[in-house]
Amino acid sequence: MEEALSAIWRQHELGVREKDKILPILEEGVSRGAFANLVKRKLAREEGENVALTAEGETLGRDVTRRHRLAERLLTDVLALHDSAIDPNACKLEHIISPEVAESICTLLGHPGECPHGSPIPSGNCCKSASETVESIIVPLDKLESGKKGKIAYLQLQSHPDLHKLLSLGVVPGTLFSLHQTFPTYVIEVGETTLALEKDIAEKIFVRRLD
Repeated sequence: MEEALSAIWRQHELGVREKDKILPILEEGVSRGAFANLVKRKLAREEGENVALTAEGETLGRDVTRRHRLAERLLTDVLALHDSAIDPNACKLEHIISPEVAESICTLLGHPGECPHGSPIPSGNCCKSASETVESIIVPLDKLESGKKGKIAYLQLQSHPDLHKLLSLGVVPGTLFSLHQTFPTYVIEVGETTLALEKDIAEKIFVRRLD
């Protein structure tokens, strides 16, 4: 049921609502009769030629998608699993992670906005309150103290004009660095290269604390 709801929710996220496009995805990727089962449970319905989720179905689909994408970040950024192992394990975790555990994982990872594939992670209550009850091990570079060392976890700079420049200078996931200065710019040492970064860039570079 959760897998079917998530599949519909993700298609809606992409702007796809047509029944003749969504039903084949459910039949091939979930099971035959998956949509009929959701309708029976009052989680989905037909609206003309489109597929719609009820309020409850929308909430459940959003939540399981959030858990899946958080699991992907956890497996990538903390456990450093190989790419081929990320999705199958995330598919298993999404069904067993409780809402409380999802909130803790999100806080631990610094409230990431995107999964490793660039899809947005639906926000949770912890994001709205910027909860730090659990100390985050993945934080924006601008939250790291001067003199600390870290490892680049991911960049939320997909549309930033300086992205390609940073990548060419070695600021890529997995790279070790030292932070030497936080004012007036953030100065990091990557290998034998020293870079000065403005705050608007530093706050989009997420790093893992090493000390």
